[in-house]
Amino acid sequence: MKATETSRQLKGKETQKRIFAVAKELIITKGYNNVTVDEICEKCSLSKGAFYIHYKSKEDIVRKLYRDDITEYMNENFRKFTLEHKDASPIDKLKTFMMCTLRFPSVVGEELTKLSFIVNLSPKSPEQSSFFADCLEPELLMGIIDEGVSGSVFRNDLSTEEIVNYVYSYLTGALITWCLSNFAYDIATTGEKSVGVFIKGLQ
Repeated sequence: MKATETSRQLKGKETQKRIFAVAKELIITKGYNNVTVDEICEKCSLSKGAFYIHYKSKEDIVRKLYRDDITEYMNENFRKFTLEHKDASPIDKLKTFMMCTLRFPSVVGEELTKLSFIVNLSPKSPEQSSFFADCLEPELLMGIIDEGVSGSVFRNDLSTEEIVNYVYSYLTGALITWCLSNFAYDIATTGEKSVGVFIKGLQ
């Protein structure tokens, strides 16, 4: 009985991965608005009922797509920085963390960045404490802030949780503002200065 259940679970995971891979390719190549659930199902040779077992909607795939891509990007880039700069100060770590986040749109593309915010701001979006808290590992950021607060590098009239929330709010606001400008400027270049101002305010 257990073997049958395990086999079914493995098959379900493989199906979910296949749906995600096909949907990702279609959305990136054709654009979100030009892709339907019917088309995804046809490419996967699945019924719509099978699709909805794994995903509630096309929007669910976009959320997972952005979250998985930014998690992978941060793992490759920020963790690489921490390994290569073990003695980096909390200020340098925080600046690198924030700049990695602001550089991510150049990797994932303008459309998917904008789409991820539209999807997460839609009435159908599930309750979330923070868009970036869901995408970026909160423990990672809290570790940086804890180190800075305990070492008197960051101001002590704010708790670690408050500073973490301010960082997430800044990043969300910076990216939404950039999206609303219709990508009129280089967000990474502009971010270099504004991130510096933001971090200075924490000292």
